[in-house]
Amino acid sequence: MVTLLAPGGASYGQTGGDSVADTQPSAEQVEVTEFDIRGVHAVEESALRKSLETRATSWLPWARRRYFDAETFQQDLKRIETFYAEHGYPHAHVIEAAVDKREKDVGLRVVVDEGRPQRVADVSYSGVEVVADSTLRKLQETAPLKQASPLDAGAVKQTAQLLMSALGDLGYAYPRVEVRQNTLEPDLVSVEFHAEPGGLGYFGPIQMIGNSNIEDDIIRREVAYLPGQRFHAGLLRETQHRLASLGLFESVVVEVAEPDRPVVEVPTRITVKESDINKFAYSFGYGTEEQFSGEAQWRHLNLFGGGRAGTIRGRWSSIDRGGEAAFRQPYLFTSKLSLQVSAYVWEWDEPVYLVLSRGGSGSLSYPIGRLNRVTATYLHQFETNRIPIDALADSSPTLLTKPGPSSIEANQNGLLSAIRFEAARDTTSDAVSPRTGHRVSFRVEHAGGWLPGSFNYDNVFTSGSYYQRTGAVVLAGRVQFGSIVSDSVVDLPFSKRYFLGGAESLRGWGRFEVSPLSTNGQPIGGRTVALANGEVRFPIAGPLSGVGFVDAGNVWADSWKARLGDLRSDIGAGLRVNSPFGLFRLDLGYQLTPIDGLRINGESADRRWRIHVSLGQIF
Repeated sequence: MVTLLAPGGASYGQTGGDSVADTQPSAEQVEVTEFDIRGVHAVEESALRKSLETRATSWLPWARRRYFDAETFQQDLKRIETFYAEHGYPHAHVIEAAVDKREKDVGLRVVVDEGRPQRVADVSYSGVEVVADSTLRKLQETAPLKQASPLDAGAVKQTAQLLMSALGDLGYAYPRVEVRQNTLEPDLVSVEFHAEPGGLGYFGPIQMIGNSNIEDDIIRREVAYLPGQRFHAGLLRETQHRLASLGLFESVVVEVAEPDRPVVEVPTRITVKESDINKFAYSFGYGTEEQFSGEAQWRHLNLFGGGRAGTIRGRWSSIDRGGEAAFRQPYLFTSKLSLQVSAYVWEWDEPVYLVLSRGGSGSLSYPIGRLNRVTATYLHQFETNRIPIDALADSSPTLLTKPGPSSIEANQNGLLSAIRFEAARDTTSDAVSPRTGHRVSFRVEHAGGWLPGSFNYDNVFTSGSYYQRTGAVVLAGRVQFGSIVSDSVVDLPFSKRYFLGGAESLRGWGRFEVSPLSTNGQPIGGRTVALANGEVRFPIAGPLSGVGFVDAGNVWADSWKARLGDLRSDIGAGLRVNSPFGLFRLDLGYQLTPIDGLRINGESADRRWRIHVSLGQIF
């Protein structure tokens, strides 16, 4: 039985005699298994659905059950029209609302007529004489409210906030921005942002609220401003970022303490909510490469006081397993410089080699602003590599190599002592699934020479990712390049050689299947790598989204010798599922340029497609 509802709640047509309220039995709840919204084009459907209380039960087995409530559904019909009005479509209305009552569940259908938008005729700014022309031009370029765009209430609010932030960064602690709208025609509005900067301010006393276990000194040393210093709103944001980065607090708010105080001295208030300083977490997962995996971690966020952190972690999978203990000193001489030391035992059982590493590392990390970070690391570890003997064919015997347990393997043992420098920039706002921004990193690593150890090499590696959102679709791209230089094969740990292929690089191949080959067709790694990935990410329904991708890359035997004509490429598609356990990823890749003669474990690997199951986005 299908019941049709008018937006106001009165029934305007139905195929049976039941009212809407009758679709929910009094004895038991009726589950919503379908909720179809049609006619949505001008706004993002996922955002519209988030504004509604009525939801359909997801097909995922762990999903929360959703039940039908007639009154809530009626209110949601009004919420749909309100949502459209707030996004610049005041004439949008629901033209059909249907409840399909079945034996044990219901299906819902809503049809929307979006109507014509109310557009912005022009955007102007007044009272902004204190703002430099260059700053104002940048604000106009980045402001979400544009001429000819729909009159979106959120865009108006964000634009006003950007203007207030610009005034705050100039030293005006109590600015006001009035939004003046003038209707020129029924669906054409001019918008003026009128600023009243107020007087210049200077930082005054600092109040701290909410910390009981964490000492005041820990908070105070992260404050980016001093009493008497000229007010700058960006320093409040910097302080909030620093405190949040400590990991000691569930929430951090840094704000002007008295928003209406008309004096030059600006008191500020820091409100924190402390986290549990003892944290234990564990996880289990499955992937086509690592098979079943498990990890457990214990972390103390204020070990010995002073915001110091201690971590003990253990992990097992078919690829990597081991344990690690780490200690982090967040304040070393200055509030920005931090030190982390660790000791570990890890084993990597890759398709081509097996490595056991025992040792430790020490890192100094220094942020430059909120987006940039530089890190220096010293590595000191003993390595045992079991490697294909084909990889040593071009080298003379040394004390670092000896026969392994079989005639086709050799052992490569020694001390790896290296220094690594890395610089990184990250403008993305979502670490798990970015939608906008970019990530760039550059790493240099040196081993041997004036350092102790058995290995001698220099390694350079750079990576860049870019994300652009267009409506509900995200365009994502990544480029990587690296090269490693060593005098001979035995100077280079086999685990430092480059390989491609698998769920994280070239998805048309299996893990580590793309590299120079031995005379028997076995991948043996190389010294230069280049990789490019492109993805189109789009929503499908609820927690389910899709991806179309293309990958290209290769590994070359020699240092600094990459030839674009040698690139291996693949195309494919995949599914992503957001769940309480993380983002599940399923990819199917097809080789466009297969590798002739490739053999894995002595068997031909001529199949041109691969399926990968993993967690998280590839980049």
